Amino acid sequence: MILRNVESSLADNIMPFWTRNTWDEEGGGFITHLDRTGNRLGPSDKYLVMQARMIWTLAAAHRHGLADRGYLELARKGVRFLLDRMWDVEHSGFFWKVGRDGQAVDPRKITYGHAFATYALAEFAMASGDLHALGWAETVFEVLYEKADDGELGIREEFTREWTASPANGQERKTVGTHLHLLEGLTTLAKASGKDRHTAALRKTLEVLLAKGLHLRDRCALDYPFDRSWRLRSPVGRKIVTSYGHNVELAWLILEAVDTLGEPRGTVGEVVLGLIDHALTYGFDRRRGGVARYGPSAGSAVHAVYLDRDRLTKRWWEQAEMLVATIEAYRWTDETKYLVAFEKQFDWVWIYQTDHDGGDWFETTTWDGRPLILSKGHEWKCPYHSARALMRVSEALRAMGVRPE
Repeated sequence: MILRNVESSLADNIMPFWTRNTWDEEGGGFITHLDRTGNRLGPSDKYLVMQARMIWTLAAAHRHGLADRGYLELARKGVRFLLDRMWDVEHSGFFWKVGRDGQAVDPRKITYGHAFATYALAEFAMASGDLHALGWAETVFEVLYEKADDGELGIREEFTREWTASPANGQERKTVGTHLHLLEGLTTLAKASGKDRHTAALRKTLEVLLAKGLHLRDRCALDYPFDRSWRLRSPVGRKIVTSYGHNVELAWLILEAVDTLGEPRGTVGEVVLGLIDHALTYGFDRRRGGVARYGPSAGSAVHAVYLDRDRLTKRWWEQAEMLVATIEAYRWTDETKYLVAFEKQFDWVWIYQTDHDGGDWFETTTWDGRPLILSKGHEWKCPYHSARALMRVSEALRAMGVRPE
């Protein structure tokens, strides 16, 4: 039953919702501000991250097996828009945001966005066999590492259009989030190209995350910015918090990275399972399923009354990443607790997060499942997390021998 629901949700709900009305025939690119049923809302600016995530999702869906829906050709149109309208010919790199007319609205160069552009172009290259797209993925990599590489400290994150460091509040920062997404982009690029340079960058990024971004005692990632040298920059008097979604997403991305590097999973086992166990112990709703938005580095999110109540909202992307992490943990360890958690998590997603009437997933619900936001898309929400989770769960269940009922 779960596999049938997973695959129907992907093929008949999420992907149709996000391909029905997002392509901009007038200006090109994807408009991702959508209401509950998929009609466009006001903003029509094109954000680098959303354009890349839409391309990745369409290409991945084609490669997953939805090859008769026109998704690859729609992804190809997205690639052309990305390269023709968002690439800065004068200074190289991608603009952070362009208007519907294709003119740069925010010309900054942000590493986070370039990580997703690499991810999208490499995935499209694997789905299509397009060597031109692969060449562009490698070009983005070369530009990023020429301009932003910070040696053994990872990658620098924020720049002006001309690639001059432009830190927020006057101080450069490093974040787990940017390095996490760089990890996924480099993993896909290394798979697509097979080149040593890309593999080496992947290995270095993994090592930086393991060495700098984790609270080893509490077995979680830290959700505050660090300075350029990875010293924590948490505000004075504020409690250290962690994102359960980033913890579990990082966990399965680490497994994928070490698999791509050809290294044994045992070298990262304690860290990976620690990240997942932390979320299950402190942030998971054992009665209904679903994971909290954030919580303390040690201790229950429910009982952390000194934190904002927003911590107990359940957003779409954290739920998606928990699905992937728990099924991957079960496949690897064969421990029943992860299968039980996965089944409970899918129950939550199917009953409360999925909008069976309007389409797609609700962005945010209360702890007990009441939708708080009815609109479905904006500059940070598209099908990337939810569709990716359903693809990976489908593949995992089928690899386990499960068949649709």
